[in-house]
Amino acid sequence: MSETSPTRPSSTFRLLRERGTVRIVLGAALILAAYYAIGAIKVYRMQQVKWPPLTPDLEGVTVLGLPDKDKPGRPRKYVAIEANHAWQIRRPDDAGVEEDEEDETEERSEYRPAAAVASRAAAGSIVPIEELLKTCPVVLRGEHFRDASMSEDYEPFRDKHYYRVHVKLTDEGRSRYWQYSRDHDDESLVFLVKKEIVTCPKMSHMDTASLTIEPIWIKEDAEKLVRALNGKL
Repeated sequence: MSETSPTRPSSTFRLLRERGTVRIVLGAALILAAYYAIGAIKVYRMQQVKWPPLTPDLEGVTVLGLPDKDKPGRPRKYVAIEANHAWQIRRPDDAGVEEDEEDETEERSEYRPAAAVASRAAAGSIVPIEELLKTCPVVLRGEHFRDASMSEDYEPFRDKHYYRVHVKLTDEGRSRYWQYSRDHDDESLVFLVKKEIVTCPKMSHMDTASLTIEPIWIKEDAEKLVRALNGKL
């Protein structure tokens, strides 16, 4: 009995199959490109919106912009100081500015202010929360966050663990953050939960749908912020 060789697809069939595969790939690429294009247009339009000012949420989360960086014609008004893992907003005492130059060469953690800055700020009086709520712009509130989670990390300079809070912004929150940070790059944000300061991270100007807030040294503070941003106060 003779063996029958298996039937091979014709060259025409292979050509049609390859063309069909190419069409599928091109179609998927076009759909993906259209998706990103629509998203980019949406983000651009949101960035152009002129948002009305926000008022503080005294029973939830309020994020204030802190004028703590010197600018031409506008010296800093406040300084955020972390002392014993608690945050204070003080009035700066700028006597002896030359001390800054000496301190620049000292090894220090990126998570705390220069020693000279801290010592001068400590000489200034503590700013009441009520004053901050009246004089500092409200950048974001709780409704501008989609969700929040936390993670733990280690800081070798202090030989201590700390916590990060990872947040996702709503479309409006993303737009508000981008618009405000554009003119206030490297200034601090003051995160308040029911009028209590939880943390004061430095802000960077960028267009982003997510942020990482760090460092938070007290686990309970990080957990409190996560609960508040998730609407579980």
